Amino acid sequence: MTAVQFLINEVFDIPTRGGLIAVGSTRNGEFIGIPRLRDEASGQPIHVLGVDHPTPRTQRTGETILVVDRKDAELVAVGRLWTATDH
Repeated sequence: MTAVQFLINEVFDIPTRGGLIAVGSTRNGEFIGIPRLRDEASGQPIHVLGVDHPTPRTQRTGETILVVDRKDAELVAVGRLWTATDH
């Protein structure tokens, strides 16, 4: 089975939010719950704090919104690819 992947399309840093907002497209399926992800290029784990509620835009485009720990800021950039892990 092919792992679900997340390609970052847009990033928002809203100071009042608990983490960075990564809007992206999923490949090979959808996430169920809060995913465990690794950055495809570096292998580093991504600390996902939560999956945000859909917006009119994401409902229209099928994108997913993830809230990511700010300590992973160097890995939260447009074009980065993250892959779901089992552990």
